[in-house]
Amino acid sequence: MIDTAELPVVDVHCHPFLNAGALTPEQFVDLASFPGGGVSYMAQAGLPVDEALIREIQTIRRNVVYMRYLVRQMARFLGCAPGLEEVVAARNRAVTDDYKDYVRRLFAACHLTALVADFGYPQPPLSMPAFQQDMPVPVVPIYRIEPLIVDLLKAELGWDEFRRRYDEAIAHALERDGYRGLKSIIAYRTGLDISPLSRTPDQGMQALDAIRRGTGGGAVKKLRDHLLCRALELCIEYNVPMQIHTGVGDYEINMPDCRPALLMELLRFPAFRACTVILVHAGYPYCAEAGYIAGMLPRVYCDVSEGIPFAGGGARRIYAEVLEMAPISKIVYGSDGLALPEIHYVSVLLGKQALAAALQELVDGDLLSPQEAHEAARLILADTARQLYGVSTN
Repeated sequence: MIDTAELPVVDVHCHPFLNAGALTPEQFVDLASFPGGGVSYMAQAGLPVDEALIREIQTIRRNVVYMRYLVRQMARFLGCAPGLEEVVAARNRAVTDDYKDYVRRLFAACHLTALVADFGYPQPPLSMPAFQQDMPVPVVPIYRIEPLIVDLLKAELGWDEFRRRYDEAIAHALERDGYRGLKSIIAYRTGLDISPLSRTPDQGMQALDAIRRGTGGGAVKKLRDHLLCRALELCIEYNVPMQIHTGVGDYEINMPDCRPALLMELLRFPAFRACTVILVHAGYPYCAEAGYIAGMLPRVYCDVSEGIPFAGGGARRIYAEVLEMAPISKIVYGSDGLALPEIHYVSVLLGKQALAAALQELVDGDLLSPQEAHEAARLILADTARQLYGVSTN
């Protein structure tokens, strides 16, 4: 079996979190769950949440395979009985004694060496210095463009001022605030069917004008499409990667609109071929599509986050499907971890186990040599992400 246990890991896609303190079992399940933190996410999104619904959600969350796996793995780490109540009690003691040391031990145990964090979630944004101070590994921040778009739409701005502030905010983030890339969740908002011709400034101007006048049902999509194109241009200018959400997400996702194949026309357009793009979540469950795009377009990569860890037993299949056509050097590990450090820990464990199994199948089929499989594991788990984001780890 390919041995991945001791290999270093760079998590190319996750979110910041601060010390949640001692939690009840219900709170722990809520924060550790997919999608987006369960009840807490629904409350933040403004959805009605009553007590009966909370209890129903908690029962459902406990019965997901991923959650069962998390509880058992945390029980082994904490040295306690493999029950939710026992695990939460033990982690609460560890967090209360020394939170930073607890996170350090978690990350050291799975050899997690760096985090590439999207600070656009949660909202309002968490403090970057506070998160970096809590983490025992380097944190590479990336800048999500959607909160900026929301703020600009709230302001009474004409197109010239809107466009200027958009460009200046991104430039400031990349030049002065330490961000090393951009991120878009346009898939959540208006979908991934984006014409490359949306790059023309006239489309942005006309769309904003229609929004301001309350006319034109497709104006919001046209504006967002234009602004994504502009973000890709800025990534090329600053030589930083662009992460684009594809595939599964939270409750508002319309799955057919989030297939990575919808991005093909945009990303192969001459003006955007020079942009390094990471297909976040590898388009799960459309992983083969994402792998194909990474194989066809020289600067497109696949990040396996969210499916790993939240799809549980599907993790090996995710790697296997992406590996069918994506170059080994264009697949990167990620977790989409948020809210709790335990998510990052169990995601690495599951991700390493699944990657080892997928690579071993290729070795058994004489498609890779054992040495090539080991080299592939190093690239996928850390080395390619280091190159993409200039991550320096010990």
